[in-house]
Amino acid sequence: MATSTTARRILWLRTRPLVAAEPDLPADVAVQVASVALADHPGAVVDRVEVDPTGWYSAHLVTRAGVRVVVQVDRALTVMGWVALAR
Repeated sequence: MATSTTARRILWLRTRPLVAAEPDLPADVAVQVASVALADHPGAVVDRVEVDPTGWYSAHLVTRAGVRVVVQVDRALTVMGWVALAR
């Protein structure tokens, strides 16, 4: 933490909390995950693809209707389910 003293006040600046970094996601795997998710939601657009610490992938999509959807994909590239996010 860094401190700064001005006019008898102390300001504490916090850095980001120490959390485990997400595992790296190779580009070719991200493309495969996106393809599997898009096959389940044709016409949607990929926002991003993430991998969680357990090894499952999350493909964040936006459907033609504008609904944000998160598709869960396992390591065998099988869609395990999806959830529509509230607007």
